[in-house]
Amino acid sequence: MTENLIASSGEAVRSVDLGISDELNRVVRSIVRNKYILDNAVADHGAAMLARDLHDGGYGPHEPMPFLHRILPFAYAIERDSEYQLATVPTANTIGCSWAWRRKNLSEDETLRRRKLLDNPSALVAGTLNNASYSWIKQLGLFAPGEGKNRVDFFREEGIDSIPAKVYERAYPEPNRIVIYSVKKNGFSATWAVLDGRWVESVQNPSWTLPLMNAYGVKTNSTWPREFPAPEKVQLAFFESRGVTSPFGNPEFGNAHVVDLDTIRAILAFQDEPEKATIHDLQLVKIDPRVWKYSLAVSLPSCALLVALPNAWAEARIIAGIVFGMAACTGLLPYVAPIITTPRHGLAKKQYLPLERAPKYGKRTGRRMLG
Repeated sequence: MTENLIASSGEAVRSVDLGISDELNRVVRSIVRNKYILDNAVADHGAAMLARDLHDGGYGPHEPMPFLHRILPFAYAIERDSEYQLATVPTANTIGCSWAWRRKNLSEDETLRRRKLLDNPSALVAGTLNNASYSWIKQLGLFAPGEGKNRVDFFREEGIDSIPAKVYERAYPEPNRIVIYSVKKNGFSATWAVLDGRWVESVQNPSWTLPLMNAYGVKTNSTWPREFPAPEKVQLAFFESRGVTSPFGNPEFGNAHVVDLDTIRAILAFQDEPEKATIHDLQLVKIDPRVWKYSLAVSLPSCALLVALPNAWAEARIIAGIVFGMAACTGLLPYVAPIITTPRHGLAKKQYLPLERAPKYGKRTGRRMLG
């Protein structure tokens, strides 16, 4: 943790040194301000149709972290330090969520009382300040309150530049680990973020996401790489069930909506491997029923002759045996003889990726970052 966050009962609470570029700081403040405008528009003017998934509807505005999950790719990969320190954080970089109370509902006396109560670094150091626990996504210069989220918009409307709080640093993936692609194929179009060349997440709100990622230094590309699985394979994977042998989901990150490109590759490689099969095993192959009908019509009489002919008629018995054998083999051959080699995806009965060949399978003892 940086030195400028250190505070004790004998010294003033210091302000956070963001340490980010002016461009990134400008975009972050724009996102914070736009969420504030959006929340007010829904609350005061019924603008829920404009907000879509960026507002929680009847439950009120989204809390900061759920909101970030809708605009920040791979937000579930953010890691938090176990220790906090005391600091004042810039109001302009802090996401608010006024779900319980708002400045417009307070009298002048109550407004003054809350200013004195909440804008009080000394009370923070003394441990008497109403709880304010803020996550600092350090690489982005962005703050997401857990407790103390109602006061953020209050401070903003009162023109107070900083908020005293307990601050937890959180680490976001480095920009060189993420690439954002604009995918267009036939009538399909989407924006996908890819982490470590493996994990794919759909970007649902690109007008919010792209300016932030561009300012952060993330590369954007309009061409889906040829070495990646085809876009239709990726899109279909988003609708599969979660599992170790399924490309959808990651067992270490709960309900994260991600697709694993390595699992898709493993499935395609497994399905392309050659497999011995009978004609009956092939998909889209229909065996003419006359094959076994004619076989039965010939094999039964020849079998009866083989039994009925006297032993002295050796040549006739041999011919009857040959006819019986040929007829029986002709009828059974398409069903029992593995005389054809075909890729597994050509079989009528689908074979699934074995657990031991799944890239997501492994003996892990703890939670780790994706990649």
